[in-house]
Amino acid sequence: MTTNDNREALAPDTPEYVTIPGAPGDGDVACAVYPPLAQGAGGPSGMVIHLYGSSGSCRVFNMQRPPYMQVRRLLRERGYWLVVPDLGGAHWMNEPACRTIDAVIAAWIDNHGVDPARVHLLGTSMGGGSGLAYIARRPNRIRSMCAVFPMTDFARFTRDRPNYLAPILQAHHVSPDAAACLLDALSPIRHPDAYAGLPLLLLHGDQDPIVSVEHSRTFAAALRARGYPVTYREVPGFGHNDDIAEAYQREIADFLAG
Repeated sequence: MTTNDNREALAPDTPEYVTIPGAPGDGDVACAVYPPLAQGAGGPSGMVIHLYGSSGSCRVFNMQRPPYMQVRRLLRERGYWLVVPDLGGAHWMNEPACRTIDAVIAAWIDNHGVDPARVHLLGTSMGGGSGLAYIARRPNRIRSMCAVFPMTDFARFTRDRPNYLAPILQAHHVSPDAAACLLDALSPIRHPDAYAGLPLLLLHGDQDPIVSVEHSRTFAAALRARGYPVTYREVPGFGHNDDIAEAYQREIADFLAG
């Protein structure tokens, strides 16, 4: 890893690639890393873990694209590490993926002085739905999350997009007979109280053909009905494309670094 003295030289917006030990028995974890460009305000650094969409990797991920350029810069300038662990292209937040995120958080706390109270998620599509599932399974690990076109009802998602059912079941080593139980367990809409007190920012286009906007609409309504902290931005005319983030970059950075 580079030293603090060399970070200003990293101003060209390209990540480093590092490998860290995973959980026992899981092997090493490859990560794309954008180090902070400045010390965190008033103390230790924070970190944002990016969870990419289906078929992504730590080499090909949503947050490396131009619509997130300002988010990357602003977070780094405010003392945040941006870390993209390679969880596989179709992990759907299975137990190995959960353990990998646990290991990444622990590594940055132990080795880079990240404040455990300043760990955040930014997930897109599979990464959005899976990040919300991680939060439900690992209470009190994450300070806030921005979820971009997330699936929040996996039963509905697999009815609308049946080609995703087999990969989800395979990721969790579940037979079709047990699908309903798994999909219920993964679905944030079925467990709204897991998000009590956790700030969420949801961003979804009203023309999304892959993950219906109803996923975010319904989830946001359920959280608001309980008085939980959720900000919902529904973007007219946008589908399932990273361009949706471009006009909201400062809001995303302010939300995560707030």
